Amino acid sequence: MPVALAHVRAEARRLRVLGWSYRRIALRLRARHGLRPLAAFRLARGWTQEEAARHWNERWPGSGPVKTGKAWSYWENWPGRGGRAPSAAVLWRLAELYQCRPGELLDGPDFGRSDPAADAAAEQSAAALDGLLPEVAVLGGATQDELPSAASIEALLAGLLSGWVPAA
Repeated sequence: MPVALAHVRAEARRLRVLGWSYRRIALRLRARHGLRPLAAFRLARGWTQEEAARHWNERWPGSGPVKTGKAWSYWENWPGRGGRAPSAAVLWRLAELYQCRPGELLDGPDFGRSDPAADAAAEQSAAALDGLLPEVAVLGGATQDELPSAASIEALLAGLLSGWVPAA
């Protein structure tokens, strides 16, 4: 095993001991080591490709061809050269295996960022949150330097969302 992978697995183990979720660990591994999502979620658990395949085969025995580390290699290299795209059904099962949303396992650009209205909406949301932070601290009975309680944040959010109707 290359030293880099050993280092990544050790980092993932340390973070798990600290109470981090696998999702949070995977996001950190992606950011720090430039990993693709499928590899990051696998390494967050400390699994090799063969171990991931074994977990798949144990969870879904007799549900098609037996998965191998080679299948993982193809999926993790996609959309790069030599990779193969996992089907929607495979992606769904991978998400179940890694305890995340299927979309979190996909790599590629965020085309929503090219929408000019998205930037304006993000700025408005940030400005609104900046204005609410002092209010949240007061609701929680905390000083400006302390974090508010979860209950005070939930109360504030309930007030903000009252009357909100989901889009059809």
